[in-house]
Amino acid sequence: MRSIFIGSTGGEPGQTLTTWALATRLRDKGLRVGFIKPYSLLPDTGTSVEGVFCDSDALLIKKVLGLSEPEEVLCPVTLTENLIPEVTGNHRERLMEKIKGAFQEISPGKDVVLIMGAKEIFFGDGLSGISDSLLVKLFDTSVLLIDRYQRDNMTLYSLLSLNSFLDGRVKSAIINHIPPDKMDHVKTKVIPFLKDKGLKSVVAVPENPILSALTVSTLASLVDGQVLCCPEHTGNLIETFTIGSKHLEGSLSIFKQVYNKIILAGLAQAGEEKMTVGGIMLTGGKTPNEVVLRVARERSIPLILTRADTFQTMERLEKARPSLTLQDEFKVRKFLEFIEEQMGTNEWVDALL
Repeated sequence: MRSIFIGSTGGEPGQTLTTWALATRLRDKGLRVGFIKPYSLLPDTGTSVEGVFCDSDALLIKKVLGLSEPEEVLCPVTLTENLIPEVTGNHRERLMEKIKGAFQEISPGKDVVLIMGAKEIFFGDGLSGISDSLLVKLFDTSVLLIDRYQRDNMTLYSLLSLNSFLDGRVKSAIINHIPPDKMDHVKTKVIPFLKDKGLKSVVAVPENPILSALTVSTLASLVDGQVLCCPEHTGNLIETFTIGSKHLEGSLSIFKQVYNKIILAGLAQAGEEKMTVGGIMLTGGKTPNEVVLRVARERSIPLILTRADTFQTMERLEKARPSLTLQDEFKVRKFLEFIEEQMGTNEWVDALL
């Protein structure tokens, strides 16, 4: 049985998406895949299932892989900001034993166990005395490292220093969120340099609106919205949202008479010059008249009604960073497409095995 540690250099590089993508490819190879997120620090309002706090990544990957283990095994150490114990040597040892016990419970019958690290592999969760580096060495695991590209020197330092610190265990790396105009540079200069320094596989993934898009249904849930019509189109991908009415043309001009509204601008398709309307969010809790509803149905545009006012709703949408859900599988497919257009389908995976 092998294990693979998925680590992050910080800055939200796409660790959850990468873990999901890796799990997908491992299963495609016919391997039995397990998962553990050893520790998680949740806000005081962390997700709770039947009264048990649980990590959103653990819940997602459990569904993706169809795992039977309970959440408290998939994420054995779950702390909240108000329940951080005093860090002592004995306390750290107890937590590490709990993690080892969970790993041993998950491992039987698996070919590969994915171990998902903290948001920042350099520091881990110093508050509980556990770190990613301790876990990598404890399980003697190969490492897939995800980096959010900002500048060459930061990426090179992060990946090479961590590989050295982890005794050469970083076998594969993904440089994510690269501006399109920097892709050629990263592919021809940065990646060859990293490979010359010992990394077996390095992949560049560009910034792309599909990877950051949200569905209408996700946006509705963020504002506790009610779907008034066209629920079959709440899977529409939304790139941005605005209070303005510039996208309202033709029969949709009737919505210019509705003052409390937010336009959900759909993800532009290849060759499209104009942004499409993927949905409309009505604020203030007032149900529109039947004429407005009819136009929305005719244009197959979902309407969402929320009780919050327009500016409160915009603030919630702008601040929200929702966790991935099963409905985001389209992002995994696009992510894998970007990786595999650069190399053989399984090269980045084989480097980890």
